[in-house]
Amino acid sequence: MYAKRFIQLFVIFFATIFIAMLFVSYFNIQGYFAQSLLLSVIGYIVLVIPLTVLTLIKQRKKFSTATSGQHDHALGSALQHLENIFVLSTVSSDNVVSSSVITFKQSHTDENVFYVVTGKDTTRVKNIIESHRASFTTWYDAKTGTRVSSNAVSATVISTEAVNSELASHPEIKSLSDNFTKNVIIKLTVQSALIESFQSSPEVVDF
Repeated sequence: MYAKRFIQLFVIFFATIFIAMLFVSYFNIQGYFAQSLLLSVIGYIVLVIPLTVLTLIKQRKKFSTATSGQHDHALGSALQHLENIFVLSTVSSDNVVSSSVITFKQSHTDENVFYVVTGKDTTRVKNIIESHRASFTTWYDAKTGTRVSSNAVSATVISTEAVNSELASHPEIKSLSDNFTKNVIIKLTVQSALIESFQSSPEVVDF
C-alpha cells in the first residue's frame, strides 16, 4: 500500500514540475521571484487540491460504509432489547384477520428471517397456506421504548420432509420445540420493518 502511494505521489510531483516548467517557458517568465511564485501556485493547484479532494472522498466512503453497516444491522440491534415474543397476525382468503401471541426465533444467517413453530391444524397455518402473508408487532421495551413491527412479511409453511432439511440448515429452530410430529415450521421473511424507540425517530428498514 505504501509503495503504491509513493508511486502516486511521485507521478503527481513529476507532473507538477513538468506543467510548471511549460508555463514558465510558454509565457517566458523571467526572474527568480516570479518563477517561484508561479511554481508555487501551479504546485498547489496540481498537487495539493487533488490530494485534498481524494482524502475527502475517502473519508466520505468510510462514513458511508459505517452508516450502511449500522442500517443493515438495525433490526438485529433492536431485537436485542426485546423478548422473542410477538403478536403474529394472518389473514384468510376472505380477509378475516387472526392474531395471537407466539414465540419466534431469528435466523442465525439472515437478519430478516424469523421462525415460528406451531400446530399443523392451527388457524395461522391455514391462513398462511392460503395467503402466504403475515404481519407482526413486538412488545415495547419498558426502558428504551423499542418496538419492531412489519406488515410486509411473506410467510411459508414448512412441513413433512422439508422440516428435517430446514432443521439441519437452521438448528436454532430446535430451541422452539423438539417435537415436530404434530407441529410445522412457519418461515417469515420480512421485506421491510418499522423500528420505534424513545431515543430516536422511527426508522424503516428495507431488505
